[in-house]
Amino acid sequence: MQDNIYLEKQSTDAKLIYTAGFLWNNINDKIDKTLKPYNLNSAKFNILMIIKHVGKDEGVQQNFISDKLLVTPSNITKMLDKLEAEELITRNDKKNDRRVKIIKITQKGIELLDKVWNEYKQTISNLSPKISEKDKESLLAALIKWQDNI
Repeated sequence: MQDNIYLEKQSTDAKLIYTAGFLWNNINDKIDKTLKPYNLNSAKFNILMIIKHVGKDEGVQQNFISDKLLVTPSNITKMLDKLEAEELITRNDKKNDRRVKIIKITQKGIELLDKVWNEYKQTISNLSPKISEKDKESLLAALIKWQDNI
């Protein structure tokens, strides 16, 4: 971790939160660098993954995506506009309720995810090579416990 005099004076809780945020920023940067040649970023990639794997052939409601990614409805609309313009998704009104949009992934979107998947998986794998599986499992359990308490 970076040297930070400010952190030395903080509680363990504050150090943990700062480190988690700093780690996430670094991870997100690495993932975005992997996805950039495909005209994707982590947000667009995650949206496509949700639509493909949760929505399958039926699609998912727009607000479901927003809830799962903790993105405001206005921001998710902007991201979906971009994905639709790139012909990676379609948006249609829900039967009997035009206020609800059903989002489906297109064949072009599926092909893009298939194309990027191995490189993405390799990037994820390379982010923690020096951590033992036992330590990863312990860390995961602690993070899940932390999330459950929030």
